Amino acid sequence: MGSLSRPFHSVGLGDEEIFCLSFSPYEWSKNFLAIGTGNKVVIANVQYENDEIQFNVIREFHHLCPVVTLSWSSLSSSDTVPKVCKFATAGIDGKIRIYSSDLAQSENILELTGHTDNVNSIAFQPDIDDKFLISTSDDFTCKIWSVENGDLLKTIPLQSSGMAVRFNPSEPSKFFVIEKSGMTTLFSTVNFSPVTSLSNNFTCHDPALDADWSPCNPTYIATALGGRIQHWNLNSLSIPENTTTVSCEMIRKVRFHPTFENLMAVLSSPGPIITVLRSMGPVMVTDSLMAANDLSWHFSLPLLAVANDRSVRFWKLLLK
Repeated sequence: MGSLSRPFHSVGLGDEEIFCLSFSPYEWSKNFLAIGTGNKVVIANVQYENDEIQFNVIREFHHLCPVVTLSWSSLSSSDTVPKVCKFATAGIDGKIRIYSSDLAQSENILELTGHTDNVNSIAFQPDIDDKFLISTSDDFTCKIWSVENGDLLKTIPLQSSGMAVRFNPSEPSKFFVIEKSGMTTLFSTVNFSPVTSLSNNFTCHDPALDADWSPCNPTYIATALGGRIQHWNLNSLSIPENTTTVSCEMIRKVRFHPTFENLMAVLSSPGPIITVLRSMGPVMVTDSLMAANDLSWHFSLPLLAVANDRSVRFWKLLLK
């Protein structure tokens, strides 16, 4: 079990509303935190020392509209000289922007256009070649882009809005897309064709708003349908291996921890409410918040960052 009774550190960004945030999911850039607001992306260095958070803004990048979602490239590194900061955003204007910087003088922005509605999720291929970025949208498409030049390589038609796209670090040649209908399909980056799908052999009227792929166990995927989380084992696709019901009407975000196996954070509404679960196990802790738009785990700590309206709040889970 664990305890997560209150945030132990909070950082404000003035009058800027925070729409999304993301810790880098890679060990070599694990302390990078990207924060998306209405007109900029803030890159901060976050370290946990002596039971205290050290939060330092490294750089701010201008953004032409509110940021909907963020994704980190595996090429980002805080250990190299010069540093490498590479991430992508999707804005409410339906455009995707890839930012590359040394966090000093150099900065490059590559703009990708092609979606005709809201972009809900983006993901870099977690590979040293950094070839592809995948996006999915309310326009019923999933698109594959060249990271090198921004060319649109392929458009995959969907049956409903595409809500989330995810890679797994140990399976960089595969990704999955979950649609609002609940349909979840795995694709190959070799020819971008479907590999398999997760079969829902029952009628479900609850929308699927998010899903995640466990970095610790590449055979597990969690999908959020209404107020339930379905746990899928990719070795057995006929039915979910388990279903966890969360005390809410709608699960908006579900996030596996990058290195703590089967530790999962869930953002749901109304509330909003953050629930931390042991995947395939009991609820560990639940906390209600005044407002929350997004959440992200630190790579190597049970540390959760929450976008709470105009501040970032950090919650430390005390595992027992």
